[in-house]
Amino acid sequence: MTETVPMLKVRDVAKRFVMHLRGGLAIPVVDHVAFEVFPGECVVLGGPSGAGKSSILKMVWGNYGVDRGSITVLGPDGPVDLAGAEPREILALRRSTIGYVSQFLRVVPRVATLDVVMEPALAQGLDGATARRRAADLLARL
Repeated sequence: MTETVPMLKVRDVAKRFVMHLRGGLAIPVVDHVAFEVFPGECVVLGGPSGAGKSSILKMVWGNYGVDRGSITVLGPDGPVDLAGAEPREILALRRSTIGYVSQFLRVVPRVATLDVVMEPALAQGLDGATARRRAADLLARL
């Protein structure tokens, strides 16, 4: 029996923001966050405004540091813990494995969603037809 390995594993993650101009006031954002995402899954990170959803996604993207815990992404060369990864490792994962679309994205008017989604595949050298098919498949699944 083949064991399925998660593409993303978040374990006991905590994050706080320090307000240096307010005497070092520490504001906890998330604590004890844990979840896994397996190949083929479509998951939702839900919760009320201010619960830390965007902060968690920014930690997975590698823009925010992790105060505690691990965020392991299964890349082409094996698992990488983003909590301790070097910047070049994070950039390599962004090129090969993870993507991020901000909730504040302002796309150029009249640019089709399909074109926005297929852009990373084109940047990796895929031909236009293959990139378009993959992007269309991803959007259909979403």
